[in-house]
Amino acid sequence: MNNTDNLGEELDLFVSISQATVSIRNKNDLVSFIQLKLKNIFPFSDLAITRFNTSKGTFKVFLEHCDKTNQHPDFSSVAYEEYPIKDGLHDKIMESETSVVLSVDSLIESGMKHLVFLQNAGIKEIVGIRLLQNGEVFGGMVLLSEEEGSFTVLQRRLIEKISNYISSAVANIIANEEIQNRDREKSILLSLSNETAKVKNKEELFSVIRVKLKELFSIVSFGIIVKNTDSQTHSFFMFEVDDETKDNPDFQHVINHEYITTNDEIFNTILNSDSPVILDINQLEGTMPLYAEFWKKRNIRSIIGVALRVANDGLGCLFLRIEDDFDMKPMMDLLKGVSSQIAIALSNIISNEKNQSQLKEIVRYKEQLENEKAYLQEEITSGNRYGDIIGGSEEMRNVFHMLSQVAFTNSTVLILGETGTGKELIARAIHNSSPRKNNLLVKVNCAALPTNLIESELFGHEKGSFTGAFERRIGKFELAHKGTLFLDEIGEMPVELQVKLLRAIQEKEIERVGGKGILKTDVRIIAATNRNLIKEVDEGKFRSDLYYRLNVFPIHMPSLKNRKEDIPELVSYFVAKFSKTVGKTVKDVSKKAMSELLQYDWPGNVRELEHVIERSILMTEGDLIKDVFFSYRDTFHENKKETGDRTIAGFEKQHIIAILKQCNGKVFGPTGAAVILGVPHTTLHSKIKKLGITKTDIFG
Repeated sequence: MNNTDNLGEELDLFVSISQATVSIRNKNDLVSFIQLKLKNIFPFSDLAITRFNTSKGTFKVFLEHCDKTNQHPDFSSVAYEEYPIKDGLHDKIMESETSVVLSVDSLIESGMKHLVFLQNAGIKEIVGIRLLQNGEVFGGMVLLSEEEGSFTVLQRRLIEKISNYISSAVANIIANEEIQNRDREKSILLSLSNETAKVKNKEELFSVIRVKLKELFSIVSFGIIVKNTDSQTHSFFMFEVDDETKDNPDFQHVINHEYITTNDEIFNTILNSDSPVILDINQLEGTMPLYAEFWKKRNIRSIIGVALRVANDGLGCLFLRIEDDFDMKPMMDLLKGVSSQIAIALSNIISNEKNQSQLKEIVRYKEQLENEKAYLQEEITSGNRYGDIIGGSEEMRNVFHMLSQVAFTNSTVLILGETGTGKELIARAIHNSSPRKNNLLVKVNCAALPTNLIESELFGHEKGSFTGAFERRIGKFELAHKGTLFLDEIGEMPVELQVKLLRAIQEKEIERVGGKGILKTDVRIIAATNRNLIKEVDEGKFRSDLYYRLNVFPIHMPSLKNRKEDIPELVSYFVAKFSKTVGKTVKDVSKKAMSELLQYDWPGNVRELEHVIERSILMTEGDLIKDVFFSYRDTFHENKKETGDRTIAGFEKQHIIAILKQCNGKVFGPTGAAVILGVPHTTLHSKIKKLGITKTDIFG
């Protein structure tokens, strides 16, 4: 430029530059300004404007107009890298209030090897000036010349003055870009929000991520890992990879693996980070989760991980593999916003899946309850009601009187008596004559359940509360709500559970095994036992407080040998009942048979009489029972003749063997030995084991 010291011309120049810079709105405008104005004033071939990141201590090219150096093959790989400000050039520019002139050769000699490509491109000298906004340095401008000493002192002073206009123009461009980026991000997030709001299931979310995120971030593949319901582990929720990776057996192991959260440092780091995390896979060392090992084996350079959170609830992590040449750093804020939208959709999906699962569980429990209710109501209908209890003896009249006193109340009843006397029939009669008759009578045989399952049977359990608890189960107390709970063979209940039963009866509240809440129940208790509970209390086998809580209204069931006058009526009832069920026309028993029935002591009580009549009908030809088949008594006589073993254990063993022979060794089912003997199959198995009965005893 000629006559630069002429004040008038200089003023015209600044007015012209001022007007030009005011109209600059983007990088293209600034490049045009450089071409039209600056190149006509200053002797430079190339120009670059850099932007400083003072918090990181780095700089990067913001804009360049390099006709000369961009012809060098290394230009693209070198010019746009991020470098430390303290490089011997930019730190000098940043600290100097005036322009700085530096030799390229000197800079390379001082260690700035990345400037070799400038030297090779023919650049000899660099003039640099810092750019300020509101008194703060935010970047620098460097002019590259092919000649040393090409800038005069006056030209350098002019550059310093023009730099103020350049600073304003660059600041405006940055502000405009930030506004545009924010508007773009808002538009993208709004669009994504509209898309994710429609998402109802995993497939729809997968589609949104696949289409929208691939468009935004040049995604190669992605995966979402979510925390499991146990809060101790996490697993892959969804993923997309190429077919080669998908077919890799190692990958199948990776995605199907359940990861322990406390052992996964990568997952925890990302989940607890407020910003996306760029993982340099080559830098990962030591023990790492399977998915990270897989990345390393596949020579993947980097993965971006971002937390998926709704409020303070960390759901999981989104992992993205980006194209290697895609600059993700400017997109981090956008990715953070996108991840929030995905997290909301993911939360809704998890909630929907949980609701669906719970709905299915409710439906299944409803069906289960309906089945149990139908079964129990059928059992009630088919069983003997109050008027079906047979007997006119004085003992039974006393029982009927007791029933009439207690049936219409809610009082707890304890039914006492030998095995086979009909304690369950009395319990049913009480229930069926009570205000609770339209609800369930639920029976629990305390002797038929393993000790470790009684608590679950009574109070229910939550899923996962113990080994084998694969699903939530409603206990008998809940099932009997508003109805009656019949605790048969209560004397068999373990002492450690008696206190829980006492609390349930007294407080009318229970807690499922593994549960965290108290459940209120309205249940009437009827208990029964063939044991002497007073003796059990004295021996410490039964809690006294539970005994007195149960013994509110005791009913003693008489043994059959003490009410033999009821036998003819009972026989008539059983003959009619079993003749119908087995399809025979038996109508009565002979006098001889009745005499035998009346002479027998019936240690098995009414249940034994029932089985004897059933057996006799099966063995009878014609319409009259002439011979009674006393397996119990016959075994006794047979045992007496053959062995002379008249001990109770010996007699019991031979009797059980005889019944097992009759049933061909069958224990279960309606024709099994347990039914004929009138005992639970679990009790019979215990007896067989205790008495040492073998297959040889049964089958020879």
